[in-house]
Amino acid sequence: MTVFDAPELVLREQGRVFSTRHHYEVLAPDGTALAEVAEEQRHGFLGIVTSSRHVVVAGGAPLLFVERPARWGQRLEFHAVRPDGSPLGQVRQENSWGAPRLEIATLDGFLARMTGGAWGSREWMVTLHADPRATSLRKEGDLLAGVHRRRRAFDRVLVDADEFVLSTDPTLGPDLRALLLVAVVALDGVRDQQKRSAG
Repeated sequence: MTVFDAPELVLREQGRVFSTRHHYEVLAPDGTALAEVAEEQRHGFLGIVTSSRHVVVAGGAPLLFVERPARWGQRLEFHAVRPDGSPLGQVRQENSWGAPRLEIATLDGFLARMTGGAWGSREWMVTLHADPRATSLRKEGDLLAGVHRRRRAFDRVLVDADEFVLSTDPTLGPDLRALLLVAVVALDGVRDQQKRSAG
C-alpha cells in the first residue's frame, strides 16, 4: 500500500525542542511506516524564515512537495506540487482568529473546507464544496474526511509534538488524499503560527 492509497493515516510529529522545523512520520493505523514529511526552511535577511517547503518522501523518493510562500502578517497558503513540477492544488487559511479554518482547492477550483477545533475540540471535518469529477454523485456539504488530534502524552507535550489521525472517504482517489494530507500539515502549521502570535 502506498501512502496516498490509504484511507486512514496517522501523522506523528517528531519532537521539537529548539528547532522550528516540522517533521512527521506518516503511519498506517497499525503503526507501519508509509512515508515521512520533512520541512526545509528558507532564510532571508538576519536569518528570518522567509518561506518553507515540506517534502513527502517514501522509500527514499519524493512523492510530493508542499511550498509555503512567505506571507508576512497574512493568512498562510500551502501549494502542493508533484515531483515532475506539475501543480496538484493548494490549501489556504481562511481566518486569522479562532480555530483554523482552511479552504482546499484543486486545479479546478475550490473543492472543500476544513472546519472544527473550536472551544478546545480535537476534531475537524472536511466537507465538500464542489466535486470536480464529472462522474461524481456527491453534493455540497458531504463529508470527505475527518481529522482527530490525539491527546499528547506527557513526554510529547515537553517537546511540542502533535499527532493527527486523517480518515478519508474510501472512494477518494490518491490525488485528493494527497491534498488532504497537505491540509493536515497546513492545519498544524497554522496552529503553530497562532500559538506564536499569542505569545
